[in-house]
Amino acid sequence: MVLDIEGRDRGAFKKPKDKVDKWIFADVESKHKPDVILDVANMNNIETGSIDIVNAMELFEHVEKIEKGLDECYRVLKQKGKILITVPFLFQIHADPYDFQRWTNTKWEKELEKRGFKIETFKIMGRFFSVTNHIFRTFVHSSPFGFRHILYLLFPFTDLLMKLDNTQLIINHPKLGNFHGGYFIIAKKQISTN
Repeated sequence: MVLDIEGRDRGAFKKPKDKVDKWIFADVESKHKPDVILDVANMNNIETGSIDIVNAMELFEHVEKIEKGLDECYRVLKQKGKILITVPFLFQIHADPYDFQRWTNTKWEKELEKRGFKIETFKIMGRFFSVTNHIFRTFVHSSPFGFRHILYLLFPFTDLLMKLDNTQLIINHPKLGNFHGGYFIIAKKQISTN
């Protein structure tokens, strides 16, 4: 049983809905035609301990009360259920319908563990050169006709620089290593000892 919160279909990626017993698409807005209308910070229409996986991709930056949302995700998950999270960090503000905040990796780790989640995977998505490349490409695409076409010539070079993000030189650098584009997290609900 998968609860896919605000997981609208985007791009060519096809969700593996045929690989699960039930896939529930939930959204805060009815215009997206969800199976269930809900706010992640108040999921009282989802039964406690009824969900195997909460899919929260690019969700929590749009949630005003993330702590309550995490509490609710923990509540609806079965024991050993998992939450999958992707969130941006150094990325432009994008309302859907709002954009409230960005948390650091330390904040994510502390808040998940405080609720009883055990983090299984925590990956940084994009470091210094990826963030720089994204900002540069946004500038280029926003530039006037003609000027932007000249700047397109730099794209192969900036794409090549992004490969440095995966080197120990950048990962371990005291300054450059602390630029994060976002995070991919898988956390499991711990077995209650009560």
